[in-house]
Amino acid sequence: RMQPGAFSTKPFVHDYWEEVYVLSGDLVSGHDGTGAGGEAFGPNTHACRPPGTPHGPVISKTGCLLIEIHTYDPV
Repeated sequence: RMQPGAFSTKPFVHDYWEEVYVLSGDLVSGHDGTGAGGEAFGPNTHACRPPGTPHGPVISKTGCLLIEIHTYDPV
C-alpha cells in the first residue's frame, strides 16, 4: 500500500522477477525524482519486470493498493 503523495526518488533494479498488479488508486512510474512527469497506471494494471530491469521512481498521487510478487529464478 502507498499513501497519497508517497514517492521514491531513484530508479529500482532488482535481481529477481517482479510482478505488480494495481488493485486500486494510481501508480505513476518514471517521474523526475521530485514527483513530476512519468506514466500513470490505474486499477487492473499489471507489470512484469525481469531481473535487472530499471524501473521507477514511483509516486502515488491518490494512494494505491498493490499486489507484488517477487520470484527468483531457480538455479
